[in-house]
Amino acid sequence: MKFSNKSLFKHIKGACYYEIENGYLYPYHYSKAQLDYFAREEYDWGWRWRAHFQSCMRIELITTSTEISLDYFVKEYSSDHCTFDLYVDGVAVAVHPISDKRGRITFTLKEGQKRVTIYLPCDCQMGIKRFTINGTYKSVKSRGKRLRIIGDSITQGYGPFMSGVAYANILQRLTGYDILAQGIGGYRFEPQDLMRVDGFEPDRIMVFLGTNYYEPMESYDYKQAVGDFFVKLKELYKDIPILTVLPLWRNNNVDFERFEWCRETIRQACREHEGIYVVDGFELVPNIDECFIDKIHPNAYGCQLLAENLAKIMKDIKF
Repeated sequence: MKFSNKSLFKHIKGACYYEIENGYLYPYHYSKAQLDYFAREEYDWGWRWRAHFQSCMRIELITTSTEISLDYFVKEYSSDHCTFDLYVDGVAVAVHPISDKRGRITFTLKEGQKRVTIYLPCDCQMGIKRFTINGTYKSVKSRGKRLRIIGDSITQGYGPFMSGVAYANILQRLTGYDILAQGIGGYRFEPQDLMRVDGFEPDRIMVFLGTNYYEPMESYDYKQAVGDFFVKLKELYKDIPILTVLPLWRNNNVDFERFEWCRETIRQACREHEGIYVVDGFELVPNIDECFIDKIHPNAYGCQLLAENLAKIMKDIKF
């Protein structure tokens, strides 16, 4: 059976909008209004490009199929560490690195009914077509809360170099939440960018920003941007609980006094509002090189710790 693009999109989790180009389905984790906003000239250096990545999305089915295939086409790469990851009943069984700009992937599966999850590459803009299965199927219904995460490259999925172990994907498996992970590499507190997301009304919001642009800059008032960001966010989502994650450790010759000032600035801005719970990122991932790929971005092990500790806190505070 071959899925149409429209029918396939119904089974893609972590996306809120799609476009069709040359027969390929491009799902996005930003709405059309957001993508149009990021298309402005001042964002052309990188944010517009990265907003089109298929970060932390997955195709999910309950199926009797023993074979699943798809064609892919990569428009843009950010890194050469892009993978399709296959999970069966929540267990990783295959990782397929993308080495060519276009190709066809076939996954072989065990017999019987099972829940199949195919995690899409996090670090590229990629389209899919000719998605085919050879068995029966039904959809996987979301039963958890709807969580919108606003973040940077860590939320985008850069670091572990396997899409299935990006922290937002691990967090989804641990909590069962329906997660829309809106992360862009290099992103910072930008209150003017905030808007509601067409196609995704969250029950919870997570903010995981602050490590970018922490250095003093004439063109960016960090304190003002942070304060205005949370004012705007609370205006958009008045009664929705918000979890703010302070930046993780940075060990790349960081000005630690300035960095700690930035973290305290975020903490203080959150204190100005009710309904915002603050989590210290230093307590989520330990300050050891084995948890990071570059002293900034968590690797696969660091992402596992980050997601597990976040899930525990979310459960403890009933978030």
